Amino acid sequence: MPKTLAAVLLILVAACAPTRSAAPPLSEEESAEVVVLRVENLAFNDATLHAISPGGRIRLGRVRGRGQETFRIRWSVPRDLRVEIDLLAGGRYTTPGVPVSPGERLELIIEEPLSRSFIRR
Repeated sequence: MPKTLAAVLLILVAACAPTRSAAPPLSEEESAEVVVLRVENLAFNDATLHAISPGGRIRLGRVRGRGQETFRIRWSVPRDLRVEIDLLAGGRYTTPGVPVSPGERLELIIEEPLSRSFIRR
């Protein structure tokens, strides 16, 4: 196989590989200070997410349209969590508050219209 073809195939394989995988299991020490939020974006547009709690607002990152990501949020005491969803093409929604304790794993489903988005355990 010519070197050029091999290089092109390698680039194509790398481009198709997932950019972020599911979060690995947490140690007991990590889970005492973290909440894991798995996000499934069913909308077509990219979404930027912020975690909102009585302690402040934390930028989580971006989830591609029709994509999935997993985020870890520092969370040291039980309190309510809301997530602000800001779509790239416009539209913003903040989920209702959900009581969350350190060590929990949650899932955010982003739907269209955004008002149908929700957090579940």
